[in-house]
Amino acid sequence: QEVLGRKSRYKILFGGRGGGKSFAFADALICRALYQKLRILCTREMQNSIKDSVLKLLADRINALGFDDYFIVQRESITSRIGSEFIFKGLKHNISEIKSTEGIDICWVEEAEKVCEESWTTLIPTIRKENSEIWISFNPESEASATYTRFIKNTPPDTLKAFMNYDDNAFFSDVLRKEMEYDNRVDYEKYLHVWLGQIKRYGAETIFGHKIKVEEFETP
Repeated sequence: QEVLGRKSRYKILFGGRGGGKSFAFADALICRALYQKLRILCTREMQNSIKDSVLKLLADRINALGFDDYFIVQRESITSRIGSEFIFKGLKHNISEIKSTEGIDICWVEEAEKVCEESWTTLIPTIRKENSEIWISFNPESEASATYTRFIKNTPPDTLKAFMNYDDNAFFSDVLRKEMEYDNRVDYEKYLHVWLGQIKRYGAETIFGHKIKVEEFETP
């Protein structure tokens, strides 16, 4: 609530799976669009079709919140009765279109871990309307990723961020809880990364139980 309820250029929600980050942003944007006429760009690095976007999530949340009468949900767009507009575009294949998109009030970058530095360099100056905001949600993967480096290691000024995991989500489902408990029991390194949002530190060594042997040979 502290992140969503205050004004800032950047709002960042990051952490493990099941933390409710996407739901929190979706609900906040819907409520804002209900009372303010906003132009909202919803984007991610890869969006090959509208099915890859957050349109369905937003539509489902509009229905769950009982706001169906206040929004018009179409195949590729969502508008509110007062004129708010949700636009859905992928960064990698639509960067030229995004570059020429004017008047964006809020840009939501979902699955932002995958966004490359080139995309950030193009996107950020595009969101230039007075008092515009960039909302970023992601599950950390690598300390070297463009997103982690830019927003977590070298956090820009005027940024609000919150680290969210499954234990912060009052609506964490039983299905996911069983998956989480399984990983916690059989693969703790994976549990730390997937569910507690820690940087990935497992791989081949974990898979093979650290049973990697380096053979030394004498040169004749």
